[in-house]
Amino acid sequence: MSQPQEIAERSKNKKGPESSKLLGSGLKKWWLLLMLPIEDYLVGIKIHPNVLTISTLVVSAITGLFYHYDLIFIAGVLVLAGSTFDIFDGRVARAQGISSESGAFFDSCLDRFSEAFIYLGLLSLFQGTIFIYVVFLILVSTTMVSYTRARAEGLGVKCEVGVMQRTERVVYLGVLSIFNYPGNLVTSALGYPPENYLLKLALLIMLIFSSYTAVQRMFHVMSDLKNKEKTNETEADSGEESAITEDAG
Repeated sequence: MSQPQEIAERSKNKKGPESSKLLGSGLKKWWLLLMLPIEDYLVGIKIHPNVLTISTLVVSAITGLFYHYDLIFIAGVLVLAGSTFDIFDGRVARAQGISSESGAFFDSCLDRFSEAFIYLGLLSLFQGTIFIYVVFLILVSTTMVSYTRARAEGLGVKCEVGVMQRTERVVYLGVLSIFNYPGNLVTSALGYPPENYLLKLALLIMLIFSSYTAVQRMFHVMSDLKNKEKTNETEADSGEESAITEDAG
């Protein structure tokens, strides 16, 4: 798929969106192309990226309210809208040449709050059912996905592995929430109660693959750290042998 130069230049890796097992790069490129005129407008008016980051938080809080009131279709639309604001902040910052570590840290912190608001709404929606535990475990597993990466980077280990990162979570939750209402109509026509099956499917997918990603990152980091320890031990042993040889000489 051909793409304007801005798509790659404003990406974090300067190469454009990367593919994953659960979400192809083609879909990501298509969405960035669709949103490019809005992105260019935001760059043109020189909006500060932090405004977009805070907008993501506000939209997420409203999204949680819509889930609380069982307005799942609107909540799904807002999930995708909020994630688009989250995409814009980093890309607009890079386009304006004001990207910074403090801005990235601020964005990451508010991302955690944003997800918490959404899960709070889902917890309220599913109170009294077994899916309240599913939502709680999603919150735990997604926190671990973020924590393992942050802790790894603090130890000097690059940790970007995983099949269910934030982009994948947003897409699955948003899209299946939007299609949840038509799904309820179909199940009702087939004589089954409208029990939000597509939303529940999204949550199960998120739980399974977020948990897998957290564990995958744990083993990746532990393996990398053990390899570094072995390398350091080997270098230390070599240094001692060299010292003994010099003394003997």
